Amino acid sequence: MTSLLETKGLRIYFSSPRGDVRVVEEVDLHVDQGEIVGLAGESGSGKSTLALGVMRLIGTPGRIAGGEIRFNGTDILALKPDEFRVQYRWSKLSMVFQGSMNGFTPVFTIGSQIQEVLKIHGHETSELAVRKLLQMVELDESIAVRYPHELSGGQKQRAFIAMALALDPQLLIADEPTTALDVITQAKIMNLLKRLRTEMGISILLITHDLALLSEAVDRLYIMYAGRVVEDGPSNSLFAKPKHPYTQGLISSTPTLKTEQIRGIPGFMPDLANPGEMCSFSLRCPFVMEVCKTERPRLGKVDGGEEVACWLY
Repeated sequence: MTSLLETKGLRIYFSSPRGDVRVVEEVDLHVDQGEIVGLAGESGSGKSTLALGVMRLIGTPGRIAGGEIRFNGTDILALKPDEFRVQYRWSKLSMVFQGSMNGFTPVFTIGSQIQEVLKIHGHETSELAVRKLLQMVELDESIAVRYPHELSGGQKQRAFIAMALALDPQLLIADEPTTALDVITQAKIMNLLKRLRTEMGISILLITHDLALLSEAVDRLYIMYAGRVVEDGPSNSLFAKPKHPYTQGLISSTPTLKTEQIRGIPGFMPDLANPGEMCSFSLRCPFVMEVCKTERPRLGKVDGGEEVACWLY
């Protein structure tokens, strides 16, 4: 079966005085029709850059240095920028950006800004169309005539999701959609995304550093560290028995009702401008071996249907 979204060997670099900073390196990822797939890792691991690469929104000094991005089997990197913008961006794959609740223009109403998206892409711009989109994300139709400053954080986030869904895309990339929201509103946003998957059949790539949010929402999960995927697999087996030491560290640092003391991961990520050939996690890993310091492990299948990049396996 052809995946809806698939990346192969994707590399995204940023030029710097010290050379190329390898923010995304050799990433293979796929999202199938109707799936919710999670992408997790600490800040700076390359999650948002990967999403912007898929949307072809990487600007100077960044560039897509290699690899493939396919949508429904089509190599979208081979398309001309205007061709991709008109035929794919927002209409087939859409994105809720990190901090998108602050992405509305303050001097226009919410409804007029949603109408602008519909108008630019040649869709119906009636008030009825806007109301239907707001109702889809469980917002009252009166929100259409209100200004961004009159809405709560959760309401603005829902309104931005409505705008991202305005052209009925097949894939929604949600980058940290619950940042800066209280826990009750976070749960409502996650329930909304799951309902949209069920009712619309939309696929979702959910990006966050919060594993607690992912544990009951995603079908499969990718763990990124220092620009690379270090573990991926079905979410139930990955959370029940994580294989990679980094994944184990992330899960153990997530607080629960039984947590008496939060355990963090000591150390820092390596310099992505000079990563070397060693395992990128070797400087922080409690199970480091000599081979980890001289040779980089590649993803390989293990029991449970997961893939892990670690010399322990």
